Amino acid sequence: MFLESERLIIREVRVADAPFYFEMYNDPDWIKYIKDKGLRTLEQTKEYLEKVLLENSKLGGLGFFSVVLKETNEIIGTTSALQREKLEYIDIGYAFLPKGRGKGYAKEAAQLTMRFIKDKFQQEKVYAFTLPENESSKRLLESLGFVFIGMKTVFEGEEDCVFEYVF
Repeated sequence: MFLESERLIIREVRVADAPFYFEMYNDPDWIKYIKDKGLRTLEQTKEYLEKVLLENSKLGGLGFFSVVLKETNEIIGTTSALQREKLEYIDIGYAFLPKGRGKGYAKEAAQLTMRFIKDKFQQEKVYAFTLPENESSKRLLESLGFVFIGMKTVFEGEEDCVFEYVF
């Protein structure tokens, strides 16, 4: 996938992106709201990204992607579009390091990803999930037009807030 807006580029993850992802996966907010992947070295992160690339290659355009700031060519976040086995529709995800937060990048990246899903996969809906305590993510989803539809255990562990967007 390669998507572009006025300020952002969304592109495939690269092993060369490992320094960014090492920082992202060890960010306290990533660990709190998403998952502690246990990647404590740059080498472990590179190996993990190689697996991500292999998995992405099997997903027909879906997967995990890097969000790059056009102006500086710096990676500032990540986004995903995945079709999970137990869900009828594709779901989106996003995460940004502190330097990429509060500037509208997550909203812009989510909008690009949603448009991609609608155009390429002709989906009538898209899902998003967040932990109940992640207020900033819930506000972002609501600002995008998502509607809270309930709680569901989607990932291992506790229940997530499930949001739905109808195109």
